[in-house]
Amino acid sequence: MNRLNSSYTRARRLLSLGSVVRDTVPLMRAVIANTAVLRIAMDVQAPLVEVNPTSMQRVLLKLVQNASQAIRQPHGVIEIGVAGMTGSEDPGRQFVRLTVADNGVGMDGATVGYLRQQLLEPAGSFGAGLGLRIVHRAVHAHGGRLQIDSELGHGTTVRIDLPVASQRSAVRGS
Repeated sequence: MNRLNSSYTRARRLLSLGSVVRDTVPLMRAVIANTAVLRIAMDVQAPLVEVNPTSMQRVLLKLVQNASQAIRQPHGVIEIGVAGMTGSEDPGRQFVRLTVADNGVGMDGATVGYLRQQLLEPAGSFGAGLGLRIVHRAVHAHGGRLQIDSELGHGTTVRIDLPVASQRSAVRGS
């Protein structure tokens, strides 16, 4: 495991992803300034996750920063959501989804495809912005999955699925 991944796994705590969002609200408001309205919807029943809270705050801030930079029109909106989910391919698999969506300029299919491909390239290669690469690595180091959907002229939605904390972690954390 490289040094970057080990920093993601150190200082992991059992917590609600909603608490990470709540704790990050003042920083998110500062990042977006007057470019957009911030809307937050949280499932208070969402299961706990085992994450490094500082790492997840950085992920959230980077995604909100990207979203605010994509908003070009008045009445910009950035929506943050946290919800407990069950996998459709594997009904027994539970995860918590963090969603960041904006009504900014969006990207066409080719750009989204290129971006997804760049995230899979080795770290030393050029392409996708460093911020999104860091987001991808942090999510992957936490056992999660990153999904990017966008439509040109209609905004972008980024979904992060993090595994629910195991029963063993929940017992250890209490």
